[in-house]
Amino acid sequence: WGNYGEAWEQGRFGRFFFNSTVVAIAVVIPSVIFSSMTGYAFARFRFRGSNVIFGYFLLGLVVPLQAMVVPLFYVMLEINLLNSLWALILPQIALSMSFGTLLMRQAFASVPKDIVEASVLDGANSWQVLWQVMFPLSRPLIGTLGLLFFIWTWNEFLLPLVVNIDPDYHTLPVGILYFQQRWTSNMPLIAAGATIIFLPLIAIFLMFQKQLIRGLTEGALKG
Repeated sequence: WGNYGEAWEQGRFGRFFFNSTVVAIAVVIPSVIFSSMTGYAFARFRFRGSNVIFGYFLLGLVVPLQAMVVPLFYVMLEINLLNSLWALILPQIALSMSFGTLLMRQAFASVPKDIVEASVLDGANSWQVLWQVMFPLSRPLIGTLGLLFFIWTWNEFLLPLVVNIDPDYHTLPVGILYFQQRWTSNMPLIAAGATIIFLPLIAIFLMFQKQLIRGLTEGALKG
């Protein structure tokens, strides 16, 4: 246990843990909301250019982050957001939208039209249909989407490494890199630091594994 305490203090893992938590929460909530809104729009409305716009969203699944990280660096530099948590939050929300929109579009498209039409006949507008009908029916899948976003954001390494040089804005994956470089000969200490990173993910998975499996299963059946 002494290694964990020493790693926490010497490696500034308290600060990195705080940064990772703030970034993950700030990415997950807007990403789920925006993905639900765009997925609903593409699933239930037909408008000019919808297929083209949807294809544009899907580009995020094709283009790897490695190809975008340099342009993102210059964009963050131009708008003066380098060395800030916003430099991690905003790009990751945008990058999450591709997968989220695709998943929610499939989920909402699978909801029977009779349910939607009955809600409209009862006087519900589009917003009410989304939040009071679609959202509750797709809750397991939405929960799974939020968990996936959290895991991806928590584990993101390349983006925070490039856009945040200031150690005060490092997240845990970047923090363990510099910690490892500093304590190269102390493997137990490095292992303790790595464990600190993965413990929250393990705890979240153990708490929500049934919901995760249920959401993935429902998504597969609906797809």
